[in-house]
Amino acid sequence: MKKLFGRLLILGALAGGIVALRGYARKGAAPTDVVQVTFDDGSMLSFASNTPQGEELADIARKLVETGV
Repeated sequence: MKKLFGRLLILGALAGGIVALRGYARKGAAPTDVVQVTFDDGSMLSFASNTPQGEELADIARKLVETGV
């Protein structure tokens, strides 16, 4: 029973390490902008810039920031 528990512990540690490395590798990827639209009633929609709607809204937001609005 102790051998089985030890093997499961090692297997869990390896799996956790792999998951941690994958997460770290993804953070190194190019970041995507996120556009959040908040409405008067408090509801919110989020769009990633790699979607058609998000790309359009991100371009508008960049132009607004450039003009200083």
